[in-house]
Amino acid sequence: MSSGTDQAYMSTAEYAAHRGCSDSFVRRLRREGKLVCDGRRIHVAESDRLLANITDPVRGGDRTQPAGGAASRAAAADEVQEAIRRERMAKARLAELELGEAAKELVRAEGVRRAVFTLARDAVNSLQGMRGRLRDRLAATSDPREVDRLLEEEIVALCSRMRESAKALGTDAAPAPAGPDADAVDAPEADVEDAE
Repeated sequence: MSSGTDQAYMSTAEYAAHRGCSDSFVRRLRREGKLVCDGRRIHVAESDRLLANITDPVRGGDRTQPAGGAASRAAAADEVQEAIRRERMAKARLAELELGEAAKELVRAEGVRRAVFTLARDAVNSLQGMRGRLRDRLAATSDPREVDRLLEEEIVALCSRMRESAKALGTDAAPAPAGPDADAVDAPEADVEDAE
């Protein structure tokens, strides 16, 4: 800053030297109405006071501070830059999530939790009701093969309902389990169809 800070009015060039910035920056401030002017002259004290209240810290903060505050200004600028970086990262993540949701690659977790809970509850209710549905039919037969057939028929129907419910949720049915019992659920379906 120049030693002429006691002047009430300055020209654009004088005020730029006073603020330690370029003439073009002062002209832009004037166009944007951020300086107090009387015709072509800039009112120094009023303009300084106005700029102290509106100076954007991202662009260097208050330019009127003494040189001794450079370390604190640098620290403040670093904090502001870090906050801007975090905000931009958050916006980018949000945009990525919205894009994934629009492309049907992502779904909201709350909806999935609710749907899975409903699916599991329906399965548990069906399993618990199996005893009542099969009690009389199982009691009426003494043939172990007929008991197996009735149980398998009920289990296949339950699995089929679960698959349809899973497909209705927009997901594919779970892959068949690996191991010796891998065909235990799917094989009886053919037997049931043949028996009908």
